[in-house]
Amino acid sequence: MALTGGLSLLSARLVYVQVVDHECYSLQAKAKYVHKETLTPSRGRILDRNGELLARNQTVYSLVVDCFQVRDMGVACLALAKEESERTGKPVSARAMKRRYERAIRIGKSMESRTDELQSLYLGRINEVLAPQLRVPKHELAKLLKSKDKGEIVLAKYIEDDFYRDLQDILDENRLGGIYLRKGERRFYPSPLALTHVMGYMGERDGEENVGIYEGKEGIEKVFNDAMTGTAGYRYIERDRKTREIHAFRGEEQLPVAGNNVRLTIDMGLQVMVEEKMEEAVEKFAPEKITTIWMDPRNGEVLAMASRPHFDLESRKGIRRNAAVSDTYEPGSTFKIVAYGAAYDKGLITPTSPIFCHWGKYNLEGFVLNDHHPYGELSAEMGFAKSSNISAYMVARGLNKDLFRHYISEFGFGKKTGIELTAESAGINSKVSTWNASSFSSKAMGYSVAVTPLQMITAMGVIANGGGYQAPTILKAVETQEGKVIQRPERKAQTRVISQRAASYMVRSMKKVMGEGGTGSKGAFPGYTIAAKTGTARKNVEGVGYVTGRYVVSFMGFFPADDPQLMGIVIVDDPHATGVNLYGGTIAGPIFAEMGKGAVKLLGITPDKPEELRDELNKMDPIELTNRNDANGAAGE
Repeated sequence: MALTGGLSLLSARLVYVQVVDHECYSLQAKAKYVHKETLTPSRGRILDRNGELLARNQTVYSLVVDCFQVRDMGVACLALAKEESERTGKPVSARAMKRRYERAIRIGKSMESRTDELQSLYLGRINEVLAPQLRVPKHELAKLLKSKDKGEIVLAKYIEDDFYRDLQDILDENRLGGIYLRKGERRFYPSPLALTHVMGYMGERDGEENVGIYEGKEGIEKVFNDAMTGTAGYRYIERDRKTREIHAFRGEEQLPVAGNNVRLTIDMGLQVMVEEKMEEAVEKFAPEKITTIWMDPRNGEVLAMASRPHFDLESRKGIRRNAAVSDTYEPGSTFKIVAYGAAYDKGLITPTSPIFCHWGKYNLEGFVLNDHHPYGELSAEMGFAKSSNISAYMVARGLNKDLFRHYISEFGFGKKTGIELTAESAGINSKVSTWNASSFSSKAMGYSVAVTPLQMITAMGVIANGGGYQAPTILKAVETQEGKVIQRPERKAQTRVISQRAASYMVRSMKKVMGEGGTGSKGAFPGYTIAAKTGTARKNVEGVGYVTGRYVVSFMGFFPADDPQLMGIVIVDDPHATGVNLYGGTIAGPIFAEMGKGAVKLLGITPDKPEELRDELNKMDPIELTNRNDANGAAGE
C-alpha cells in the first residue's frame, strides 16, 4: 500500500509538472538555452558628389560573456574537464566532473557554495585562456569577469575577421561555453585624415543598456544618423548543454534593413587638393588655425571645407570642432562688402564717386580712425580696392546705423545659415542701441562683429549671384542602397539683398582689388579674371585685447568674375613669417591662388582670359615645357 501510494503521488506530481506547470518550466528552459540575438543593420555609406566612398561599415565582432550561462554547472564542467584532461594526461569527462561536485553536496557542502566554487574555477579558466589572446593583464580581465552577475559583459570589441577565426577556434578547443563572438559593424573611413570636420564621428549611445550600440555624435554622421542607421533585426538561437547552436531549432527571425546612403556636395578631388595646400601653409606660416571653404555660388553647394588643426577619424585624436561653421572671428576688411554693397544699393555712391580719406587720419567725432597709407581723395572703387578704413566708414556713415545693421543682417550675419552640419554658430550682430560712433566705424571696417567663415563666404555669394542670397548646403541627396533618391535638400529660393546694378558695381570694385594699386594682386593666377577682397584684422586675444603684431588675415574671391562658377575663402589665424608683411593679400592671397589654380583644372572651369595661359606657355623654356607636356600626357590630360 505504501508503495502504491508513493507511486501515485509521483505520478500526480509528474502530471502536474508536465501538464499544469508545463509553461512555467518551459520558460525556465528557454531562459537557459534560448538566446535572442540582435541582428545589426548595415549603416548607410557616405559618398561625395561623384560617388567616391567616404565612409562605410566594416564587419567586426564583440567577445561577449553571457552571465547566466557561465554560472551553469554543465557549461563549467565541460571546460574544467577539458583542462584537467590536458593537465593530467588522463581523459576526464564532463559527466565525471559534474559527479565530483554533486558528491560535494552529499558530504555537507551547500548548493550555493558548490556553485560559487565551480564558477570561480571556471572564470579562472576563462581568464587563463583569454587574457594572453586579448593582451590584457590577468588581474584586469578577472575584475571585468566578476563585474556583473546578470546580463552580459563585453570583453573585447572591434575584432576583425582574422582574429575572430582564431578566437572562435580557441573557444571551441577549450570548450569555453557562455562566451560568444557577436557579429557587428564599425565605421570605416578610406581617408581618415581628409574632410574630418565635415564627416564628424561615431560614439557609443548613452546608457548602460546601449553598450555596443553606436550613433553619430557630430558632423554628417550625426545630422543624418537616423537616415543611415537602418532597422535592426533579430533571431532566436537555441543551444544545447554544450552551448552549441542547434540550427534545426532556430526560432523566429527578422532580417535587418540596411540604412540609406548620404551623398554630399563635396568634390573629394578638390577637397584633397585644398587640404594639401593647407598643410603646406601650416608648415610655412605655423598659424594657430587656418580654414578654407570652396563653394559653387550659383546653388550654394559646398565643394570643399577644411580646417587645421583637425583630427583623425579612426582614433578621434585631435581638434574635433569644425572651425568653418563653429568658430567666429573679426573679419576685418572682407566685411567692407556690406557697407559698399548697401551704399551702392541705396544709390548713395557709384564706383566713381569721390571720397575724401583725410590723408590717413580721421579725428572729427571724438575717436581716431587711421589708414595704413595717407590717402587724399579716392574714388569709391579705389577706396575699396586699397582697403581704406576711412573710406569704408565714410560710405557706411551715409547709411546711418539702423540701415547699416539691416544690411548686415540681410547679408546673413547674426544668424545661422542652416547648413546640414552640427554646432553652427550664429555669430554676433549686436543691436543698434549698443552702438556708439566709434563702434559704428569699427563695424564698417570689420571689427566689433563676430562672423563664421561660412557666413563670410556666403555673404560674398550675394555679389557673385547678382545680389541674391543663396543659403549654403552640403547635401546632394539621401539615397537607398540601390541608388534611388529619397530626399534632396530643401533649397530655399534666393532672397534679394542688393540690386543687380549694385552687385555689378561690387564686382567692378572687387576686380579693382586684383589690379594695379589693389591689395589682392598676389591672389591672382593666369587665365581667369578674379573678383576678390582681402582682410587683415588685429587679433583679439580673450582677456588681453588686441595684440600688436598678431593678425587674422584672409582672402576671398570668385571667378570668372563676370560669370562666377567657383568662390573660395582662406582665413589664416595668427601666421608667423619672416620678411613678409602679415596681410591678407600677402599671406592668404597666394594660398588662394594655389588652390584656385588647382581647382580650375579639377573642375574643368573654362578660362575667360585664355591669352594669359598662352603667354605663360610661351614664357616657359623648352625643357620645362617638355616636362609639363610629358606630365600632362601621363595624367591623361
